[in-house]
Amino acid sequence: MTKKERVLSAINHKSTAKVPKGEICIDGNLANKLLHSSYPTDYQHFERDKRVRELLKMDLINVGDWPQQLIGEDKNGYPVYLSNYGYEFIVGASKHVTKPPLENIEDAKQYRKPDIKNVNPSLLKRYVAETDLFVFAQIGGPVSMLNEMFPMDDYLMYCLTNTEEIGLISEKVMEYEVEKAKLFIDNGADAIFFADDIAFNSGTFLPPYIMDELVFPFYKKAVAEIKQYKNVPVILHSDGNLNLVMDKIVESGFDGLQSLQPSAGMDIKKIKEKYGEPLCLWGNIDLDYVMTFAKPDEVKKVVKETIEIASRNGGFILSTCNTMVDAIPPLNVLAMMAAAEEILY
Repeated sequence: MTKKERVLSAINHKSTAKVPKGEICIDGNLANKLLHSSYPTDYQHFERDKRVRELLKMDLINVGDWPQQLIGEDKNGYPVYLSNYGYEFIVGASKHVTKPPLENIEDAKQYRKPDIKNVNPSLLKRYVAETDLFVFAQIGGPVSMLNEMFPMDDYLMYCLTNTEEIGLISEKVMEYEVEKAKLFIDNGADAIFFADDIAFNSGTFLPPYIMDELVFPFYKKAVAEIKQYKNVPVILHSDGNLNLVMDKIVESGFDGLQSLQPSAGMDIKKIKEKYGEPLCLWGNIDLDYVMTFAKPDEVKKVVKETIEIASRNGGFILSTCNTMVDAIPPLNVLAMMAAAEEILY
């Protein structure tokens, strides 16, 4: 079974000889430790990311493109960028917005849809042409993309006080995200990775009545448009506690859900029992303790237990509950992957 066949079989709840493995991102510093190399630590780097997945016998890669333009420096010498979404931001000790796309939220009708012509699919095309990996292409959702455009406290407040205006901006952003999905599909993407963090560890950012207006209608429309264009899998990513909105996620038409953060109450056994039929489950290996602080033997034990629970009747892809961060000891990464290789169906 090829890597592409293994991942697609898992998404379609078909039998696989062993569980497919793959992270949405492996931190560049961690990748270099694993490879004993000194590649650049950019978010995406073809040779580094290809080699580390070969080392770990992973089956998939997640690729995206987020156009931005360098427009200057701030008073501390940090670079200032203009995002394709229209906001300005600084990358210093952390990334933060310095100028939102609109000074006044009341001017939402003036917001211009991001330009799809700026999106470059060349990295995705390399993975399609030069590897045997199953290739996910990442797009954004109406929560994460707008949350990046405005400071988070402003975004959350606007959702309550200027719901109509946020909806107008979301509509244009999601038109662009669907255009990105189509562009990626045209260039060989095997599936779409729909990244949209919508929850804290205790529950969703937004109250249910707001999500019913500003989140789920956009999910349903985007998934339907993508699948009408080409019937590829569409997987939702969100960290946090999603228990109260799992039915809504299923109703939106997604083929799977990635993250399944155990420290946020996402119990893999309960979720598998209730949602394992409509959804392919992807993730669930804890980052708060297991991957970052446990010993390799404990990592292997947790991984094997998770695979045994979540892989019954197919429908599971192994990964951490977010990304492989640099805080993970390399030996724990190797233990995680080794455990998966030892379990055959």
